Amino acid sequence: MNTDGWTERWPEHPVIRTFDPPRPVQVDIGKALPLGRGGASRADYVNMRVKSSSVYLSGLRPALQTHWFQIHDGQWLAAITVYVTDAAGSNSLELDMIVTADAISEPRSP
Repeated sequence: MNTDGWTERWPEHPVIRTFDPPRPVQVDIGKALPLGRGGASRADYVNMRVKSSSVYLSGLRPALQTHWFQIHDGQWLAAITVYVTDAAGSNSLELDMIVTADAISEPRSP
């Protein structure tokens, strides 16, 4: 999220809050992306090639939060980078996402 050039009208009540450095969080993918609507296939009908090599987007995933920002209806949204892998865990990538506040939480202690 690039906030260069953003100016606050009321600096004592900012609508964008930046974490520098980003803070560790965990994201609940089920809340962040309510998948399964709009024609998704049942998992038992998905090709094995897809099951084994596709991006695994499920459960709780580690992430870094870079910003909170408030939108027009008063809700706070989180700008995050979530780390995901393929189903086999041999490939990984970072996804930048905007999620609702209820989709993130403090990381669990080991």
